[in-house]
Amino acid sequence: MRALVLFTLVLLTAIAVREPAASGPGGLAGLSGPGTTAVAGDEILFDVRREGKHVGFHRVRFDRAADGLIVNTEFQIEISFLGLTVYRYRYDSRAVWKGGDLDYIRATVNDDGATSEVQGRRVADRFLIRAGDDAYDTAAPVFPTNHWNPGVLGQGRVLNTLTGRINDVRIEAQGQEQVATEQGDISATRYAYTGDLETEVWYDADGRWVKMRFKGRDGSTLEYECRRCLGGGTAS
Repeated sequence: MRALVLFTLVLLTAIAVREPAASGPGGLAGLSGPGTTAVAGDEILFDVRREGKHVGFHRVRFDRAADGLIVNTEFQIEISFLGLTVYRYRYDSRAVWKGGDLDYIRATVNDDGATSEVQGRRVADRFLIRAGDDAYDTAAPVFPTNHWNPGVLGQGRVLNTLTGRINDVRIEAQGQEQVATEQGDISATRYAYTGDLETEVWYDADGRWVKMRFKGRDGSTLEYECRRCLGGGTAS
């Protein structure tokens, strides 16, 4: 049981779920930069697998607001043992991007019944963050740990929306590989995160997020399998 809990905590730290749409690099819906093919109103949907076994999903929904973009993400996993559910985790967040910068984010967690929250808001050239009873500010702009937005590839620090802390990272291209999608196999570039976060993320030539893989503390391999990640409508 302890190994299952450790695995889940690592999974959630690595992924950063439900986050807002950005313009600028990796922008959406008519905004400049890679990723513009993922238009507002679309969904991105991945199945989450542990050692090949389905354990949950990650869904990102993009909507246009009057003065920016809003992205809502729902992430859920359920771990079973001998046919019984032994662990549940749900993460939800809502974030707003304005003028290519993160303006506001609120993320909530239900960790098998224990709840927590992280909030952040931009004020002038600072980003104010509150996580539980802790509050601090950091220089803006800030990218959250939202892998769907390829604008993060140019960053050396990210806001971890699970912990509410700023993580230092290095993100490097590792070459192109074939990745399975809802439209068949495509060529995508694999990027490796090292530093405070370690994971592998794949993007296609248009900057669309198509795959992710990382290790849990128990040594198991976690992988995101694209159910719908190339845009063009709502996934079922």
